[in-house]
Amino acid sequence: MNKNFIKIIKQISVLLFLILSLNSCVYMNIDGSTSFNRLVDSMVQKTVQKLNQELYLTDTVLVSDFVNIDKLENRSRLGFLLSATLKDRLLANNITVKEIELRKHFALGENGFNVLSRDTNDINTKIDNARYAFVGTYSITTKTLIVFIKLIDLQTGNIILSSQESTFITDEILDLEKTNRMQQIYTPIVL
Repeated sequence: MNKNFIKIIKQISVLLFLILSLNSCVYMNIDGSTSFNRLVDSMVQKTVQKLNQELYLTDTVLVSDFVNIDKLENRSRLGFLLSATLKDRLLANNITVKEIELRKHFALGENGFNVLSRDTNDINTKIDNARYAFVGTYSITTKTLIVFIKLIDLQTGNIILSSQESTFITDEILDLEKTNRMQQIYTPIVL
């Protein structure tokens, strides 16, 4: 009986080791929250070698707000969080990121990356020094959050590189994806 007990303890130890070592693919913290930092960092690390080949030390990249592929809007806290995390991870890899509110000038529409502003001088002065932009998108399935990043050459529109990661859906992700459903109230015009 002592031998069986030791055998069971060994098997449990091996299972715990496997669960903890495979946990990095799930991107969960011990408390059950999602590790967005590890998720985005994994995508950046997959592309760092090619990034270093494409970018010069003086190059600046723009980072758009992440948008849900299904809605093509960037109004969720999840999109803003993923965007901020991507900026942080790029800066940690010595890639210069230019802070710009892309949602005022650009959008991701059905036909790809669209310019929203009619004032091209305004856009050109803000992105004058940038050759590349990171565009982030995500999709939420019934069980998975799938995140994509693409590095786009702003002059040619070519996608230079892309990366994708996924993690299990949590209540935290669903809460961050909720959009503000409060409708705008317009006051009537009095003539």
